[in-house]
Amino acid sequence: DNGQSIRIREKGEPGVNGGGRGDLLVTVLVDRHPQFQRQEYDLFSTEPITFTQAALGGTITINTIDGPMEYEIKPGTQTDTKIKLKGKGVPTLRNKNVRGDHYVTLVVQVPDKLTEEQKTILNNFDEATGSTARRSTDSAGDFSFGGHKKKGFGKKR
Repeated sequence: DNGQSIRIREKGEPGVNGGGRGDLLVTVLVDRHPQFQRQEYDLFSTEPITFTQAALGGTITINTIDGPMEYEIKPGTQTDTKIKLKGKGVPTLRNKNVRGDHYVTLVVQVPDKLTEEQKTILNNFDEATGSTARRSTDSAGDFSFGGHKKKGFGKKR
């Protein structure tokens, strides 16, 4: 682990006046990883999923420290859903068979550019589901969510 010292017996400098070699002390420094964050033996990462995968479910590939693995997303998965991959974290130093867990946060990726056809399809979907999360603004800059006004909500100050 980070900051841990490892003693390697008799691999250090030779002793004075013909004495035996000393011990070599090695300090371990764990570097940051571009995809995983670590907390002791547990790993944390984020995986993007599409709106369609979130709504309908499906199989995604999650990168782990052991390599890619398949994971089945349940239909109706919400953004910021956390999943636990038991035993897929970092092995402990004392027992390589004991490992931490890997926690993955699923984030729904919303497209930032849509064609007119895609917009029409999404609007039709919204109408078909009777979405109550409709948002509109009035001239005062107040927002309305499903018919409930929030005074000044969202105004720039």
